[in-house]
Amino acid sequence: MKTSRQVVTFALLSCLFVVVASVGAAASPSAYDVRVTLDPTEQMLVGSQRVEYVNETDEPVDEILFALLANAGAEPNPYLHPAIADAQYVRGFDPMWTRIHGVTDADGAPLAYTLEPSPPALQTYALEDGILAVALPESLAPGDRFTLNIDFETRFANALVMDQFVYRDTYVWRFGWNPIVVPAAARNGGYVLPAATYRVEVTVPEAYRLFAGADRQVERDPVAGLTTYELITDGPVRSVPLLIGTDLESVSLMWNDVELVAVYLPGGETFARLTLTYLAEILASHSDRFGPFGSRRLIVAENPAPGFFGMAADGMILVGRSLSRLKDMPALGTYDRLIEYLLAHEAAHLWWGIGIGTDFDAENWLSEGFAEYLSISYFEEKYGADEPNLFSHLGPGLTEDIVREAIGDVNLRRHLSEAPYLDLLKLGFDEPIVRPMADVEYLNGQTVRVYNKGYLVLRALEARIGQDTLRAALAEIHAAWRGRILDVEGFRRSIEDASDANLADFFDDWLYGTATFDVTVERFETATSHDGYTTTVHLRRAGAVLPVEIEATLADRSTERRTWNAEATTDTVVFETASPVVRIHADPDEMLPDVNRFDNHSPRRILVDHPFRSDDAPSIGRPLDAYVISISPIGLSGGFRNDHQWSLTAIPHLDPDASYDDLADVFQAWDVVAAFAATVDRRLSFSATATITAFDPSNTTGTVDLQATVQTLGFSHPEIGAAGTYWYPTRVLDLTLGIRGELPDPIPYVSVAVGRSDLLAHFMENVLTACAGIPGAGVEPFATVAWSGLKRIRLAPHLYLDISTSAGGSLLETLPTDFMFSMDRLRAFALPPYGHFQYFGTAELVLPPLVRDVGYPVLNVTRVEDIVATVFVQGGRTWGGCDRVCEPGVRVEAGAQLTFLVDAVLGSQLALSVGYAYPLLGSDGEPSVFVEFAVPR
Repeated sequence: MKTSRQVVTFALLSCLFVVVASVGAAASPSAYDVRVTLDPTEQMLVGSQRVEYVNETDEPVDEILFALLANAGAEPNPYLHPAIADAQYVRGFDPMWTRIHGVTDADGAPLAYTLEPSPPALQTYALEDGILAVALPESLAPGDRFTLNIDFETRFANALVMDQFVYRDTYVWRFGWNPIVVPAAARNGGYVLPAATYRVEVTVPEAYRLFAGADRQVERDPVAGLTTYELITDGPVRSVPLLIGTDLESVSLMWNDVELVAVYLPGGETFARLTLTYLAEILASHSDRFGPFGSRRLIVAENPAPGFFGMAADGMILVGRSLSRLKDMPALGTYDRLIEYLLAHEAAHLWWGIGIGTDFDAENWLSEGFAEYLSISYFEEKYGADEPNLFSHLGPGLTEDIVREAIGDVNLRRHLSEAPYLDLLKLGFDEPIVRPMADVEYLNGQTVRVYNKGYLVLRALEARIGQDTLRAALAEIHAAWRGRILDVEGFRRSIEDASDANLADFFDDWLYGTATFDVTVERFETATSHDGYTTTVHLRRAGAVLPVEIEATLADRSTERRTWNAEATTDTVVFETASPVVRIHADPDEMLPDVNRFDNHSPRRILVDHPFRSDDAPSIGRPLDAYVISISPIGLSGGFRNDHQWSLTAIPHLDPDASYDDLADVFQAWDVVAAFAATVDRRLSFSATATITAFDPSNTTGTVDLQATVQTLGFSHPEIGAAGTYWYPTRVLDLTLGIRGELPDPIPYVSVAVGRSDLLAHFMENVLTACAGIPGAGVEPFATVAWSGLKRIRLAPHLYLDISTSAGGSLLETLPTDFMFSMDRLRAFALPPYGHFQYFGTAELVLPPLVRDVGYPVLNVTRVEDIVATVFVQGGRTWGGCDRVCEPGVRVEAGAQLTFLVDAVLGSQLALSVGYAYPLLGSDGEPSVFVEFAVPR
């Protein structure tokens, strides 16, 4: 389900971003005067807007187009199973929309209008009524003005998405809650938010408070139980985002004449004050490096929806509520630096993406890649670039030590940007960064390309033209283009002018193409000279041409550098030094998007971590340029990046029924576990596990279970409602060679499993497995075949019937005990029978959550988020050659369980189930209470 959840998230987020315009060169001439009232009963804003439109084109216009963004959520996604979409909604699908009730001119005379579909640029459904086309009574000449009024209403969805929703009586909407003027090119695609000036009056019931992204917000005295807020922007903005709720509180401070306001929900005051402190530092840094902040007021608000996310709009930053709930779990300040980075990223959008507009469809790199560049640069200048820097700040303590052991080695740039980019290349999901969504070939990699690879490209551009040149140019571009729409070609011309360099090849390679880069230090040779030592470094480049810094480390621990232009694929660089060179490192500052940093070193880096390293020794961490081997008291482990990992552990086997007369008896038998996993590409992976239980080396006895598996995936391209091509692993083939049984004569076998997944559209999976003993290996021939399947039936929103069935049997008379079938899923039968044949089935009724998004703390270690109740009936029959309980009758049990979903690390969850099972059929059953742990699919 992990893959399908990613699809759902992407598809539903796509609903929030419908096509509104193509790239233009100037800000929108429009001015809005909007008056709306919140109707909490209907979840709607109802009112009107007065729009002053100026024709700034070179041609007369006969109509004015408006984007109705909310209508992208007017229909459920027809391509996804409703149970998948349920996760996003409180009570099943709930529509959002904008409806037009009339259009008039400045004098109140009706104007003719039509509603048109949006082009399928970002999503392929709910396109109706995406554009409002208002016919003018006569052509409007270039430079002329026309004023019109629109009566409309916009409905919020009752949902758990991140935007355009109401949840727990808190309303959130960033962009397009009102009709937005767009140019005629909106009919052709793109996604641009033109800037305009706004004056807004929002009237809400007196019990509600409103916070808006506006330079000035004035709250009037209540009248007849209603409060009106007046919102004014001093300059052109892309929206006036709204946050309205009954439980909202705020704190504020002044920074450089800018009012910073932190809005929080109950229990979030400490979090709010922390965000204000961070925000002041972030704005100071961004302003100093990239141009002054352009607004008088900025709100950072706790979004009522759970999750680890951030969103930005003019004058407002919203962060997922999980960051507030979990910031001090399980240790004080666990997520403080993650919060700071997230705020730095979202604040950066007030310079790039919102301050400077762009086409969020084809050229979103100018928004997200730049926000990453600003935020990671800020973070590394404050906390360091190379060492662990995201979770390494925690003080001493038991839980702190556990957190540090688990994730303390994480480096923001390496592990959250470079590692995902390397995985993208391995999976074969790379393609040009600049590309309309409808033309995207690998939708799965879109976020990594735009955010992570986009940032790495900007970092490489910094290496190409210099940090000072790039940052000065960004500040100049911000001053010239704030409030306007910038495209990639315009950015290229500006950077070329600032750097006095031709960057056409760089942009062609990294933004319009699929270039990669790899520099290899093949070897170096050192010879004595009359002044000291001459070292010749042999270098090789693959892929794009990028200048590379080459660093030599000398025997006296000093370093020297040379720059290799890398225009040739092979070349040499020479160092003349007084001390001999002992190590060469290419790209030591990791400025370039190198696909393999392991070969950047000579000699290659092999790092060994062990218990005897001194406390002040630098952390080995999780390097991307070294092979790591870890030695612990119980075994070894190692690996390289995410390419492959292996481990070997051994601990004494302690039999609870045995007596140990001396210490030597304790070490007579061992439990040994070995594992290996490697991913080749998106289609092919390898894994192997070997477990030897009670292994006695003196007489070679014990129980072994070894499996080596090759897995291949077959992909399809299902329609998911989003433009572009999505790759879904529909078919799975596992080929396993194994050994199972008692030493010294275990049974070798081969197994083939073929699976098909139809979770997205049908919430259904099927697996067919065949297993056979390997001929000629000293065992009697045996073979089995088995089938299993599951299907979820949605009875109502959040109410499901899950059906899972399986059947299998032996194809030959002989079947070793270790390969017999067993109904081990039964909980009320302690000793289910083993046999040659079996059928089994489960019907589980999944009830709507008893509690959802509760956030209940447990000893400040975690929080209970959801509690789900289920009732089940399951059973079957096993017969033929039974080995344990030989009565071949049908066994059936019924029961119920409560599953508690609790927060784990970085938004992941664990499931704790407590249940009761009662035997209905079968003489050997007894009522049973069970407790189970699992990771939700």
